[in-house]
Amino acid sequence: MTQFNPLQKYFRQPKIFIALPSKGLFYKSGNLQGDYTNVPVFGMTGMDEILFKTPDALFNGEASSKVIESCCPYIKNAREMPSLDVDALLMAIRIATYGEAMTIAHVCKSCGADNEFDIDLKPVVAYFNDITYDGSVPIGEITVKLRPLNYEEMTQFGVENFKLQRMLYQINDIPQDKQQEHLDKIYQRLAEIQVELFMMSIESVLTPDGLVEDKEMIKEWLENTDKSVYSVIKEKLEKNKEIWSMPKQNLKCGSCGTEDSVEISMDQSSFFG
Repeated sequence: MTQFNPLQKYFRQPKIFIALPSKGLFYKSGNLQGDYTNVPVFGMTGMDEILFKTPDALFNGEASSKVIESCCPYIKNAREMPSLDVDALLMAIRIATYGEAMTIAHVCKSCGADNEFDIDLKPVVAYFNDITYDGSVPIGEITVKLRPLNYEEMTQFGVENFKLQRMLYQINDIPQDKQQEHLDKIYQRLAEIQVELFMMSIESVLTPDGLVEDKEMIKEWLENTDKSVYSVIKEKLEKNKEIWSMPKQNLKCGSCGTEDSVEISMDQSSFFG
């Protein structure tokens, strides 16, 4: 029998409660346990902070996934959670750990002055709760259904894209007669990633004859349809990406009064510093 721990009453308690922007959709069975409209969020532990100071864990998404699972026990596998909820949950965890205000540094684009601004994070969390994911794309008599990537997929594509971009920056280190060959391979892979993202985001296609969910059939259809169909789906994906991006913050330089709008960085190595 496990002995009762007299220190249990001193364990951390939820600091805030939020509603998940995904509205509880796109989770696999059993991965979200509890009411998505009232999700408890705990502050980070000392071990959580150590994870956010581990470069490898930050790079491959392990830090964020483990900290989300630690601070939000409703989420059982953060790598499989929809990416729609990631930013809001990380914001909520930061609020629960450090408070509602976050100081950001910004260099004025007009006079070059260094400024510091305190950003209220609660309205940013509220922003994500006021939007709804729209994955329906009607095209004539068919309807394409899109889905958001999960955190694992988003991280994998982000890591591969980062590596390819770094290879581009290092192209001058390669002998000149080999540079074009390497550039062709890099750009080909970058294009392939875009196609993979596109295909992965299509969940199904509803036709008058029934629902098509087979990925190979959908791919064959896209390869043999008008360019306008691809463009309509791509436009919807880009619109959703824009809507679900971090809202920009309006700032005014304390030295010259120039106004600017900046996006809060979600790089966890600095976001939680």
